[in-house]
Amino acid sequence: MKLDLKASLTCLAAALIAVAPATARPVMAPQPIPSRVARADVVVLGKVTKIEDKMVSVASFPGSPDKVEYQIAVVKVDDPILNAKGLKEVRVGFVPPPPPGHVRPGGIAVSLTEDVEALLFLTKQFDADFYVVPVYFDVVKKANNTNFDKDVEETKKAAKLIADPTAGLKAKDADDRFLTAAMLIDRYRTQKPPYTQPPKEEPIDAAQSKLILEALRDADWAPPAKPRPGIQLTPQSVFYRLGLTADDKWNPPQDNAKFADAAKEWLKDNAGNYRIKQYVADKEEKKEPEKKDK
Repeated sequence: MKLDLKASLTCLAAALIAVAPATARPVMAPQPIPSRVARADVVVLGKVTKIEDKMVSVASFPGSPDKVEYQIAVVKVDDPILNAKGLKEVRVGFVPPPPPGHVRPGGIAVSLTEDVEALLFLTKQFDADFYVVPVYFDVVKKANNTNFDKDVEETKKAAKLIADPTAGLKAKDADDRFLTAAMLIDRYRTQKPPYTQPPKEEPIDAAQSKLILEALRDADWAPPAKPRPGIQLTPQSVFYRLGLTADDKWNPPQDNAKFADAAKEWLKDNAGNYRIKQYVADKEEKKEPEKKDK
């Protein structure tokens, strides 16, 4: 079977969006929990104890004159799952939902209220003393959620692996090695706004890069027995994230059925010499003030 590029892109786009029943507007489908862990600065399990009365106005991105009005929820930390050791509470900023009958561009709004218990995947606000929830699925509420305990368990496992990536990449279990590699690739290959200059790409540590590629090579590339709705975390989807080109000696086969074998062969041949690249912020150079002649 020949690979139909247009059809493949259409399927990929369909996997990246879902339809919110209440608005009939396309919204981003939930990312797998390990991907959320990989991209978060802090992950906590907690309960909202207070909604601050005063709104906080901050720039939408560095140097922007436009402001975003955040409401602040104070969350008591019950379990500091990732990068939150010693924190008793965190302040979480969110943009309040629009009035009834109005739809905010981008889909589902995040809403936090007092006494809400939730699993939170948080990102530090770049210029203020609070965290933000980048996307609606970064808040997993406990109420009426039969999958909540399972989501928490999966989050804790992913957080443990990413907290000590070398141990995760050398784990006895191939699934643990793959999960660690997948999260690291997700972290390195995701451009995290806000930034004033386009991010640069820089190679990561050579030893870690080799371990990641070997873990990906040794993963189970067989199609999932029971595909789940939404975005899937599979060796093939993770391999795509590397962003390889012909300059990297990667030429994808025309026959999609041969993709896995071709990818594993590339990983076998290149794990020891290819360096995974990560996105890093390209900071503006500060210019020295011109000296005036006396």
